[in-house]
Amino acid sequence: MSHQALVTTILAELVVSAFGLFRWVGGYSDRVFANRFRTRFPEKTLSYSGDQLGELVQSDLRMKYVFPILFPLDLIVMLALAGAMGAASSHWLNQIYPSAAWLGLVVPAVYLLSDLIEDCLLAWLLLHGDPHAAARSISVLKAITTIKLVSVSASIALTAIAFVGWLFHSESLAI
Repeated sequence: MSHQALVTTILAELVVSAFGLFRWVGGYSDRVFANRFRTRFPEKTLSYSGDQLGELVQSDLRMKYVFPILFPLDLIVMLALAGAMGAASSHWLNQIYPSAAWLGLVVPAVYLLSDLIEDCLLAWLLLHGDPHAAARSISVLKAITTIKLVSVSASIALTAIAFVGWLFHSESLAI
């Protein structure tokens, strides 16, 4: 196996492992939320109201949401996803189109930063338990969530495109 094939295998395994971790944490948090709420709606959707967010910040789940779901589990997931996709897409882009390799780092970094800001704002709202503060913060929270959802989708697409591009690049076929 060539050096490039070995590096690609390791990077692909890291990406798959990061998504496995994402799925495991999602399943854990869904079990925690199952009795009270349909899902971790502030992080997964934009279709919720200030009243729903206010109910969440006053719920008995709020401390479990902050710890262990947001911190450390979601933090670990965002670091794993951004790190794996950033390393993989940057490496593969560097092999096929070196001047675009920076995209492989910037796009996952935007995801990481927006997810971290979202988690910090959510943790602050949950720790304070003030439904009025939650209602006032809803537009900011949804804007940050939008950036996160767009940037993680772009990171996934970029990683897949970079991998396929590397795969069909003539030098990478020497496995």
